[in-house]
Amino acid sequence: MTHLRLILCLTLTAGLAACATMSSERYAGPVVASEPGAMARCRYLGDISGNSGLFGFFALKGADNVKQELLRRADVQGATHVVWDRPDVGYNGTTLVAKTYRCPPIAQDKP
Repeated sequence: MTHLRLILCLTLTAGLAACATMSSERYAGPVVASEPGAMARCRYLGDISGNSGLFGFFALKGADNVKQELLRRADVQGATHVVWDRPDVGYNGTTLVAKTYRCPPIAQDKP
């Protein structure tokens, strides 16, 4: 019985470790997260959403995975900025919605 518990414990630990290390490649493109009030001069492109199967203890990791994917999708859409909605964490996973915007370039003063 002790060996069965040990095997069960090791299997469970390995499974949790595998879930915890699941990662998506970090987005390194030009789209940046912003606040709603800063989008006044920008053109609204639409909402995009994504879902991760991670929830509960892993909900934060799930939300981060979805954010990385949505940043990539916003980039393809031609957005320059996203405004995140609050993640919806349920029993089926974590869902996140982002509003996408294209903002004009900021004029820089010439020396």
